[in-house]
Amino acid sequence: MWEFISFRQRGCARVLALAALITTACRPAQRTSADTAWHAAGGYRWRQLPIPPAHAPGFTSLDPSRTGITFRNTVSDSSLVQNRQLAQGAGVCLADVDGDGRPDVFLARTEGPNVLYRNLGDWRFEDITATAGVAAPDRYSTGCAFADIDGDGDQDLILVSLGGPNAIFVNDGKGHFTEETRGLTDRAGSMSIAVADVDGDGDLDLYIANYKAYTTLDRLSPQERAFDRVTRRVGPNRYEVREAYRKDYKVLERADLGGISLQQRADPDFFYRNDGRGHFTREPIARNPRFRDEQGRTLTEEREDFGLAAVFADLNGDGAPDLYVTNDFEDPDQLWLNDGHGRFRLIPWYGLRSTSNSGMAVAVGDVNADGNTDLFEGFWTSTWTAGPTSSSARGTSAISWTATHNTVCARSWE
Repeated sequence: MWEFISFRQRGCARVLALAALITTACRPAQRTSADTAWHAAGGYRWRQLPIPPAHAPGFTSLDPSRTGITFRNTVSDSSLVQNRQLAQGAGVCLADVDGDGRPDVFLARTEGPNVLYRNLGDWRFEDITATAGVAAPDRYSTGCAFADIDGDGDQDLILVSLGGPNAIFVNDGKGHFTEETRGLTDRAGSMSIAVADVDGDGDLDLYIANYKAYTTLDRLSPQERAFDRVTRRVGPNRYEVREAYRKDYKVLERADLGGISLQQRADPDFFYRNDGRGHFTREPIARNPRFRDEQGRTLTEEREDFGLAAVFADLNGDGAPDLYVTNDFEDPDQLWLNDGHGRFRLIPWYGLRSTSNSGMAVAVGDVNADGNTDLFEGFWTSTWTAGPTSSSARGTSAISWTATHNTVCARSWE
């Protein structure tokens, strides 16, 4: 089962105020040991974090002049006007690429060359991008991951991009990389990568979360993407997308919105199996017995979710890497349980009773040291207001919204 702790906007303000008063208001003066019990409050719960008196809390910010890391990820206005998807940002990954025992830092850049910083020790880094061969300025880089994909003992770089190409940069063990496709020939609005040996055969497999390489908001005028222009009525309260628009749109029955919803299509995610030599073969998720829904049935069509993040982790304690996928907008997150042989099944609704709206990222860890793997998800939530629109049927409304950041923590328990 899952326990969800939601920190609402008001709750976040209370937490900040609480942090300032935590040593005076939340611990009786006569106590000599910290009170670490959880305390219930309106819409959230909190507990004190004991800090040894000899240590100052928090992190120390180091200036680029001290570290040598001067990287910035900026996108030109002219590019954003053409494709607003480029504003999604890009990833960072760490690994010891040259075998000197220190973690090095790779930073993906949306527009322009990526950067690899070699760790010199003592919090100092040098830019070795040119000699390493990982600049890849010819693409809109998004997600990255280091992993030993060919089993030779060094960390290779997996790099995905918005609209492609996706590629493997094979490491020679000394921090020099050669770009190869290694089977990653599919192109999409790729965002992030999850890596694990899903079937226990000793090599690392890949899952790539995809979004969409573009949006019709940048390609079609408001008049051309209007509901009546994109769809046609085929019966009482029944509509279909006109053939010219089917690549980009679909219609869904949305009882929660009171009618039919016209939605943009997303790019399906990619799953790749490793042949043991670092070459990958894509397997479909639909009509594949490796992936089954909550009832144990194979999927009849590829899921079209706006994926932003994916992670492999053993979430039920059976030793096999399960898969959690975070999706944007109103696409629900997915939790796929692994049977230990690389066969996945969606968790039943009562195992994951709610997920975030507009998920952005997910991290895993045992946050309370109880031996269970917990999930921490960052997402984008909204204050909603509705108004009439021409892109509607049976009272479907256009949504305008003001966004605030929010987080959800899911804790597993038995």
